[in-house]
Amino acid sequence: MKKNILVLLFVVCFGALFAQESIVGLYTNPTIEHLSTTKSTMQTKTDTVLQLPFFDDFSNYSGYPNNTLWKDRYAFVNSSYGVFPLTVGVATLDALNDSGHLHHYATTSQFGADTLTSAYIRLDSIFAPYKKAITVADSVYLSFYFQPGGGYGYMWERIGNAPAEEDSIILEFYDTNNDKWNIVWASGGFELDTLYAKTGLFFKYVNILIEEIYFSNRFQFRFRNYCSLDNTAKPGLAGNTDQWNIDYIYVNSGRNANDTTIRDVAFVMPAKSFLKNYQAMPYRQYLDSDMLTNSNLTITNLYSNDLECNYNYIVENKNGSVVETYSGGHDNISPFLPSGTYQTAAAHATPPIDFQFPVGSNASAEFVIKHIIKNGITGDLHPENDTIVFNQIFDNYYAYDDGTPENGYGVTSTNNRISIAYKFTLNTLDTITAIDIFFNQSMNNENSEIPFYITIWNDNNGEPGNVIYKSSQPLYPQFGSLNQYKRYILERSVRVNGTIYVGFEQHSKNFINLGFDRNNDARQFIYYKTGLEWHQSILLGALMIRPYFGIKATMDISDNNHSTLNGNINTKIYPNPAKNIINIDIENSNITLSALRIYIYDMHGKCIYQNNYSDTLSVEHLSQGSYIIRIADDKNINWHTTKIIISK
Repeated sequence: MKKNILVLLFVVCFGALFAQESIVGLYTNPTIEHLSTTKSTMQTKTDTVLQLPFFDDFSNYSGYPNNTLWKDRYAFVNSSYGVFPLTVGVATLDALNDSGHLHHYATTSQFGADTLTSAYIRLDSIFAPYKKAITVADSVYLSFYFQPGGGYGYMWERIGNAPAEEDSIILEFYDTNNDKWNIVWASGGFELDTLYAKTGLFFKYVNILIEEIYFSNRFQFRFRNYCSLDNTAKPGLAGNTDQWNIDYIYVNSGRNANDTTIRDVAFVMPAKSFLKNYQAMPYRQYLDSDMLTNSNLTITNLYSNDLECNYNYIVENKNGSVVETYSGGHDNISPFLPSGTYQTAAAHATPPIDFQFPVGSNASAEFVIKHIIKNGITGDLHPENDTIVFNQIFDNYYAYDDGTPENGYGVTSTNNRISIAYKFTLNTLDTITAIDIFFNQSMNNENSEIPFYITIWNDNNGEPGNVIYKSSQPLYPQFGSLNQYKRYILERSVRVNGTIYVGFEQHSKNFINLGFDRNNDARQFIYYKTGLEWHQSILLGALMIRPYFGIKATMDISDNNHSTLNGNINTKIYPNPAKNIINIDIENSNITLSALRIYIYDMHGKCIYQNNYSDTLSVEHLSQGSYIIRIADDKNINWHTTKIIISK
């Protein structure tokens, strides 16, 4: 058990006022939560019997484990939690189940949490170069790398949660003769700093001889972890804990106890944005100066000798047409072991970015950036880790985050008023119409009733200045399905230019639990205030708050004038087109009409009318053209949006 789930990283004190930035573990994993409810991605247990070799480095997929290799889906395959893995991607064992929620039996005492169980493997025979029975002389080993979660270094730059000493991870082999699982290896919890201080490496290697008693035509192995929840006085702060990252699992014959290398050149970290600051940005705000001058890549050679490798990247538009290519040519790369050396050749490790995305005047654009590394011309044994991909999006929003939270973020204070502001710098005049916010779910939905007010500030010498917008009614955290972003439509559109700050004001001391992406560093743009002064964040990460611009942000529209949006308000608006009067019929009997308001936006996103709900509405003052009519309650929980046409 740990001291407390709440990691307090920065404390500000002035007078009798105390404030602190805080991060917590996730109570739910939104990626797995979504997968568990999507039939097209549901996995069934496989009865496939595999032949040697068995290999998985979790490099070319994410979410549930590959069901051709694994029989369960409790581990989370990702490229977020591993710290310098062997190759890009790890399988993380933690306290969350295969639906993305805390295991229902989770307690502050030790409990069995996740498992990662292999498919059946033929350990009775070898099939290449010719078939023969396996014997002890064939020297069959299982190897893997593992890492305790929780990151390393400064507390404010860590990711995940470290297992305590009494927590553990074990490896078991299945004994078919005696119908039982046997523990063949185990490790208690420890800090990653401890491992790094001793070895200079971030992962620990394990290599185990498979004994003759396990030779069968249905051999299996499995990893299991034992967790204990943190002690916390507030159940709403309980979250994921005791993470272990597993990588590069390899089972084969003809190995030995000192078998630590394999001919494999691979990427270590995922692909990143080609923009200086943003993961995504509005197409109309993009300038050449927003581009990075170089990309930064981490490339490894897992062999015992220098290998020649070839690197290049390709940029394609969403139709598959190539818009840019780069070749770094051939260069040697030194072995990763024993010193932990990565590729240093600049043409491969820091390739130049000397082009601009052809965004043009399109309403949106998307580009696929592919990085490719190969050993020689034909490649090595594992081409799956030779390519990493990033989708560069230009649409109607800014994003510092990658869309996946690893923690929850909030500010707690002895004061009842907390402000969190996020800095964005626009290159040209624009109209902000909505804010997307990712709120993490808390145990018992404790944070769902914490009121806040969407707020926008102008700039005052590099920090938030005057309030230029604040919602008139309190809003509340909402939780979506896919990606869990919820859109909060502004009551009026706001014309902005230059530097602005987007966020909210919270009128309580409670922990609101914002999504926090630990894999992108936007702390220089994060500010918070609990008294008179603003403070810049010291936490490595990016808040999952995204400002949206233009009329598109207010729309989730069918051109039909009769539709159900958000599953709450079933509305018929007629006639459409209209001249003088439109009629509005709300067909949901459970909607409180007095709680609704009507908003009309022009096609530039400007709110030109708002009033309480009425079943008839005069539009004779509107000029001929297209408009957006939106009906919503004050929490934006029940809403309907439709395009209307005024024809004079």
